[in-house]
Amino acid sequence: MMDTISAGNTIAIGDTTLTRIIERDGPWHDPYEMFPEATPEKVTAHLAQLPAFAYDPAVQKICMTFQSFLLRTPQHTILMDTCVGQHEERRANLLYPKDRWLAEFKAAGVSFEDIDYVFCTHLHVDHVGWNTQLKDGRWVPTFPNAKYIFGRTEFDFWDAWTKEHGAPSSGPSFQDSVLPIVEAGRAVLVDDDFQLNDLIHLSPAPGHTPGQCCANLSSNGAHAIFAGDALHHPLQVFEPDWSTVKCEDRALAITSRREILERCVDTDTLLIPAHFPGTTAGHVIARGDNYAFRYLPE
Repeated sequence: MMDTISAGNTIAIGDTTLTRIIERDGPWHDPYEMFPEATPEKVTAHLAQLPAFAYDPAVQKICMTFQSFLLRTPQHTILMDTCVGQHEERRANLLYPKDRWLAEFKAAGVSFEDIDYVFCTHLHVDHVGWNTQLKDGRWVPTFPNAKYIFGRTEFDFWDAWTKEHGAPSSGPSFQDSVLPIVEAGRAVLVDDDFQLNDLIHLSPAPGHTPGQCCANLSSNGAHAIFAGDALHHPLQVFEPDWSTVKCEDRALAITSRREILERCVDTDTLLIPAHFPGTTAGHVIARGDNYAFRYLPE
């Protein structure tokens, strides 16, 4: 496999530098509530093959990371998925402190004005929050010079859903973190196979949401797939037929997940889902009829 250089929260992928901007990490979900098909025998066996940071036995919850990915390519500076952000109208467990995200963004050596593109793999509450900030009583784009890339299928679904149902239980994230971008003329609605430039193109990964997309990076011979929430935890690499209770279409999510894993398995392509704990990125390896996950070393 081609070497990929990792140092803390920064990974060099070809000529592109990836920096993880973490908002929160730690134990989050009971695995059996998160994955209805999970069994104690399989969960125990798979966790034994993963680093200790994947699970907290004290509270019996799998660990997850809420994070953004800052990509610095030779041409552009791109921010991918923008976490929960500083919004008060959110479900109680999303009202954790957000100072860490701001500190890590600043430590990465960029300003809000430096971002050329913002891309949201899908439009759930924990992927759009820093899109906007409150100024003079109005939600305005946080990254004033950026074009915000939203999948058209995803946008149309949530636009129709919120018009019919209002805000979901997690909070009015579509209304305060997506629509203001459109109203400010900063949104670009794209097809699910959109090509941003010579390095990055999108590919559809529906199931978790109807219009979720992966971002595929090819940079000087190195490759990575940013898989959004097609996988939430490395348990799903071992068990790709375990969809989450949060998936809109659990059967379709399985199909998308298996397609992604097949593209990665036993290649140098990095798998980089949005919420994997620890170092997040790693390689998929064949394991019998299914797969296993090998994290990048720190």
